[in-house]
Amino acid sequence: MSNDPATALTPYTTTLTDEARRRGIRVCVVNPDPDLPIFELSHQGKKIRCFNALTDLAGAATYHLVNNKRSCHEWLARRRVPVPAQCPYDDARKTAALAFLRDHAPIVVKPCMQWGGRGVSMGIRTPGELHAAVRFARRYEPDVILEETVTGKDLRVILVGGELAAAIRRNPAQVIGDGTHTVRQLVVRHNARRRNGDPSNVIPWNTETRRNLAELNRSPGDIPAPGEQVQVRLTNNYHTGGTVEIVTDVVPARALGIARRIARGLGLPLVGVDFLIDRAARRTTVIEVSPDLAISPPEGEAVAKKFLDFLFPSARR
Repeated sequence: MSNDPATALTPYTTTLTDEARRRGIRVCVVNPDPDLPIFELSHQGKKIRCFNALTDLAGAATYHLVNNKRSCHEWLARRRVPVPAQCPYDDARKTAALAFLRDHAPIVVKPCMQWGGRGVSMGIRTPGELHAAVRFARRYEPDVILEETVTGKDLRVILVGGELAAAIRRNPAQVIGDGTHTVRQLVVRHNARRRNGDPSNVIPWNTETRRNLAELNRSPGDIPAPGEQVQVRLTNNYHTGGTVEIVTDVVPARALGIARRIARGLGLPLVGVDFLIDRAARRTTVIEVSPDLAISPPEGEAVAKKFLDFLFPSARR
């Protein structure tokens, strides 16, 4: 095992391992692969193996329950947690998918166990778009789900030991007009800057982004006015170019209560609960639960400190 995590781990893991080393907690990399970063933390005889923020303290059965979006959705619905309507896509029952589309369009189509917005299509309205979205999702895995589109502000509530560690508001990717460059050119320029800072935060220029622009009544060839903000994606994910702001001090009481109830029911030491909150409609909806979220900037420092306090109380700072 390597003792140098800096050579093997990404910023989405080193946020945790750097804080661990500052506390005198030993870090040993078990699997030096940035796509599967497994490392071991040890202090005063106690050892905990980790994959990002997923540890051996999370039961394997619980992890599989939550990581599968369909089984997690069913678990939440049985506990009367507000969730969007959902339908699995089955090649043998395409009529059910078409009926769901007819009843709920526009819908979201996504792989069942992916993260970071991978394979997700939004604003799906027609059978042709549905079939294309299913093909796109299946680039990542065969199991695909259809989901009702829910409106509202995106909020992720992160709990450690059942208590609030941080909360972030996630916003969809956008570019700022300069009166000269097209939307397409602005995306290219934006991505060039982000690759020098955080290459995981670029805006993918693909069929889904172009379709999202059309849904937003924009064209790749539009030339936005100087200072004009142009949304280019319907997803809020950081990994599709979205932005993040910390809002830990203003978490709505209802969302925090729901998140705590989910954390207690699952018994996960660290969990992220994603909401869409529509204040006008007085509706708070859980759209995803993350058992293995990356502890990443900008909220990562606060989460890492609380998580290590929880894992290694003897190494509190």
